[in-house]
Amino acid sequence: MSPYLEGPDGLRVEPVQLKAGSLHLLMAQIREPGAQPGEVWYRITRRGMALGVPGYYQLHELEEIVNLADLHAPEEGTATGTA
Repeated sequence: MSPYLEGPDGLRVEPVQLKAGSLHLLMAQIREPGAQPGEVWYRITRRGMALGVPGYYQLHELEEIVNLADLHAPEEGTATGTA
C-alpha cells in the first residue's frame, strides 16, 4: 500500500498519525487546538506546497476539499522517488 495518494494537477494526500511532540501534531493543532496524539489527519499538498494553512485536515474536511474518486496510488517508481 502506498503511503500517499495522488490526484489531478500535482495533488498529494498523505495520511499522518499525530504523535506527541511531532511537527504533524503541532500543525494539526494550529488548525484545531483539540487535536490529540493518536488521531489520523491528512496532509494535502499541491506540487510540494501545502494546500491551505497549515495543510493538515481531518477526514470530513478532506472530503470537502478533494474529490476522493480522483485520488489514486502513485505510478510505479514514483513512490520511492526513482522516476
